[in-house]
Amino acid sequence: MSLRSGRQDRLLVVVVWLLTVVVLGLGIATVNPILLVWGVLGLPAAVFLSYVHLRDTRPPAGPAGPAGPIGAEPASAEPTSAEPGSGAGSGEDPLS
Repeated sequence: MSLRSGRQDRLLVVVVWLLTVVVLGLGIATVNPILLVWGVLGLPAAVFLSYVHLRDTRPPAGPAGPAGPIGAEPASAEPTSAEPGSGAGSGEDPLS
């Protein structure tokens, strides 16, 4: 199950920020303590909501996970050589 923020959720984030700014602005302008309290409480809530929305709108990490980019080939355990047939296991003596 994937719960990811979509583009439609951006409107809700904007509405939360707008209400927070309006309530905080009215609280400051009228020196109303209850509006100041709700504005101050709404500010970290809006910041947290924005963080969650931005985090969930990033593209998924993919099958490789956060360790590497998608489609990256893992490093080979065997050394590659410039000449085919040279090296260990080729039947040739590498010292000659």
